[in-house]
Amino acid sequence: MFDNKRKKNTNLSTDHAIEYPDLFFRSLFEGNPNIAFYMDVNGVIALPNKHFSECLDYTNDEIILNKFDTFLPDKEALSYKEALKNVMIGKNQYINTVLIHKNGTQIECQLTLMPARSQDHIIGAFGLVQDLTNKNLLKKSLIESELKFRSFADEASFGIFIFQGNQLIYGNPKFHTFMGPYLINNECLLDALHPDDHSTIQSNINELTVGGIGKDVPFRTIKEDGTHYYECHIKKIMYQNQATVVGSVQEVTKYKKAQLLTKFLADHDELTGLPNSRFFREKLEQEIVVSKTLNQKLAVMYVDLDRFKYINDTLGHPIGDEFLKQFADKLTKILDHHQFAARIGADEFLILCPNVFRHTVTQQAEKIINAFDAPFIVKDYRLPISLSIGISVFPRDGEDSTSLIKHADAALHQTKENKQSNYQMYTHKMNIVGYKRFTLASDLQNSLELSQFELYYQPKVDIATQRIIGAEALIRWNHPEWGLVSPAEFIPLAEEIGMMRQIDRWIEYTACLQNKAWQDKDLPAIPISINLSATRFLDHDLTANLLDVLGQTHLDPKYLEVEIVETALLENEKTVFTILDSLRQNGIGINLDDFGTGYSSLSYLKRFKGRINTLKIDKSFIDALSDTDDESSKYIIKSIIELAHHLKMKVVAEGVEAQEQLQLLQDFHCNLIQGYLFSKPVPADTFTELLRKERVKAPVEPISRRREVYENRRKHFRVDLDYPLSAMITLVQFHEQHVQLGNTRILIENIGLGGLRFLSDLRFGIDSSLILKVETNILGKKMTFLGSVVWTKELKSEVFQYDFKFIMNENERKILSQLLNKFALLLNENPLPPDCDFVTTDKYSVFAK
Repeated sequence: MFDNKRKKNTNLSTDHAIEYPDLFFRSLFEGNPNIAFYMDVNGVIALPNKHFSECLDYTNDEIILNKFDTFLPDKEALSYKEALKNVMIGKNQYINTVLIHKNGTQIECQLTLMPARSQDHIIGAFGLVQDLTNKNLLKKSLIESELKFRSFADEASFGIFIFQGNQLIYGNPKFHTFMGPYLINNECLLDALHPDDHSTIQSNINELTVGGIGKDVPFRTIKEDGTHYYECHIKKIMYQNQATVVGSVQEVTKYKKAQLLTKFLADHDELTGLPNSRFFREKLEQEIVVSKTLNQKLAVMYVDLDRFKYINDTLGHPIGDEFLKQFADKLTKILDHHQFAARIGADEFLILCPNVFRHTVTQQAEKIINAFDAPFIVKDYRLPISLSIGISVFPRDGEDSTSLIKHADAALHQTKENKQSNYQMYTHKMNIVGYKRFTLASDLQNSLELSQFELYYQPKVDIATQRIIGAEALIRWNHPEWGLVSPAEFIPLAEEIGMMRQIDRWIEYTACLQNKAWQDKDLPAIPISINLSATRFLDHDLTANLLDVLGQTHLDPKYLEVEIVETALLENEKTVFTILDSLRQNGIGINLDDFGTGYSSLSYLKRFKGRINTLKIDKSFIDALSDTDDESSKYIIKSIIELAHHLKMKVVAEGVEAQEQLQLLQDFHCNLIQGYLFSKPVPADTFTELLRKERVKAPVEPISRRREVYENRRKHFRVDLDYPLSAMITLVQFHEQHVQLGNTRILIENIGLGGLRFLSDLRFGIDSSLILKVETNILGKKMTFLGSVVWTKELKSEVFQYDFKFIMNENERKILSQLLNKFALLLNENPLPPDCDFVTTDKYSVFAK
């Protein structure tokens, strides 16, 4: 093949032409980076190139004249011999085989065999060996990488995809799971997405393919089980000379739904799903802007469920909750599409009615009231429903959300007071009770911060020794305008606005701190009881909170008692037992308050044996002891006391005000007395003096027949009345601000030229800036007096006596003097002169709730 003994032509150019192929092939043979060789027809190597020995580390002597299969492992011999046979008949052969290195290492390679011809005869074969080790390693690495990617992609918890145009090139299993059935046949990506997301996704993809960078894109899909949410990161690459989008997808449905739920709950009531107060105010402010722009009216309705508290207290919260849900569902259905309802309290709702007229507002109120004529059915209970609605109208009753809601609330209270209709439009003429409640609700929010609360203490007296052996802490509100406000007036307001927990914690801490202060002064150590609402009693952290307070004040737990109402025991017996046991185990006493007013029954009481220390008989039973004909009440009280003693409980009689009541309770072996007969609730300083005395004595005469001694601040003569005059009172000026309110009934006990004395169940502050107007009939003449309260005394629980000083000129006083002289003369002859509004029944019964 490579014969150097060929004949040479003397012509130089011809000579070069003859030598060039020989040189070319020799250069190609020797310079080939792969193994090259020539072998004869028997496979004996005649001529190897230098790379043969370099690659296999054999010398030329070890290679030449050896058969090629000498360098092959036995397992490769068969395929090689077949290839050798084929090449010798003129067929090029390509086989993958293995060469054996001198050190025994096997080298993967590709063997190419080509026939070597001379004068049309095959005289042997040329061989080329390409080392495939690195190529195979690379291929193996690529295969392994692909397998790893496939394994990773197949098991990935997020989706992986490749798109060209809108067609899916690749998607891992999770991606197909996310997309649902739409992409089975590589359909358009947009077909799998929520219709509202199509334009957003398409614009992002378009932006990316024309030069944008990676983007994060949220999208949704709709499946049979609802909407699913995803976060997608996409990026552009060039693949097969085309702009290609690759991306990853993570499902965020749980997170997104939690996020949406959080946002929903921030704006909505969790129980009913209705908007809450904050959302309502936002919506109202928006509608006010619209109404101003379009010169329209809008109305706000304040709706209250009259019987809900009774349902909740007697049947329990689960029934109450279902009742509220049914109400909210029905309310939503009967409202027009442009009207907007919200729940703002336990049983209070607001309705926004845009673009209204006065007659359409009242029609809507009647429509709502009539829609609830039929009772609700809740777990086999037929629950009738009654609504009260207060209405305010923009812009007449206010030009901002706060004013409109406040005035709708005020109108609601007018509705409840008048009881002539189930709804009422706001008017400035509400009575003093409604106005007072209205102002108290506004001021209550800052009362704690301004330190306006104070605890009063009423002693519990041993009936045998008249020694003070305990006290009940009762909260009072020192209002800057209304004076001392009782809990009966502000506790319902505090519950409505969610302040009760704060107030409860303040009571707990203040009572314990004061009791420890008394003990530090070496005064008799007695337990102080605090009142707990049913809600507070059922707090899971009640015991821990009380122990924390006791620790802060360094008070022994045995000097703290909690008073709970019967309804608290009816909620969840297992929970109640757990709480009672926890309190008892930590040394805190437990009193059952107002026994007989709830639904526990005497037989129910025995379940709490060993868990309750003291039973308190409600004042309503004690009042009946003064009625000599009411034998049933006496029997009930005696039975309660005997049962309580049998259950190892002490008994406290509340509201004892008369000597005859005390005597009967002694006969019934009652343990403790609490009531005005011994002491009304007094401030801490006054109670300190009672503790120093250790005992309080009951007066010989009943409190109802004792004559109160007080300082009469009027200089002029007065006419005392055997029977009080009925009169109406209203507030006309409040801190230099004129107000128009309705009237509230009072009883006039005496009257003079300087003023009068009256009884009322309202609390008035002693404040000259609070101007009142009193109207009554005397001898057929309607008399009107302006003035202010200068003195007050609480005669009975929630009944107050006031000294009222007139504001009048001399001419008015002269006219009054003439009338009173005539009135006094007639009274001397007849205690009930004609043409006067006398009250001949028991004066306290006038104020009975």
